Amino acid sequence: MLRTSLLVAMTLAAVLTPQASAATVQEDVIALTNAERAKAGCPALRSNAALNTAAQRHSADMAAKNFMGHTGSDGSTVVVRIERAGYTRWTRAAENVAAGYPKAAEVVHGWMNSSGHRANILNCALRDIGVGHQYRQGTTYGHYWTQDFGTR
Repeated sequence: MLRTSLLVAMTLAAVLTPQASAATVQEDVIALTNAERAKAGCPALRSNAALNTAAQRHSADMAAKNFMGHTGSDGSTVVVRIERAGYTRWTRAAENVAAGYPKAAEVVHGWMNSSGHRANILNCALRDIGVGHQYRQGTTYGHYWTQDFGTR
């Protein structure tokens, strides 16, 4: 019995780690975004580690400072943030942000219902994507989201 309980506890710990949750959320947003792109005849976006880092840092910043916007709390723009994260030699860059949506499907649906965000998602010239999500209880929106796009 003790061995079974220990195995269950270890399995639950692995499933509930923030890293596993963040990776799953990123994968879900990318898959949903690529499904929308496929409907429009655009190629699938590729997950990019540097863009994931930039997007996650921006989502964490928005959650920590309780705001939503394209300008970081330090005055940074998407270009500054993606370059800081190592996404250099880019030829195109774009960003979507959102807040308040608790699930990946809901935030992608919200972006698709906004003309500017939809245009970024359906821009067939963009090739790479990074996704950030941060939850912070007690803030205005709770959930903070970022999609960073680029082409090298």
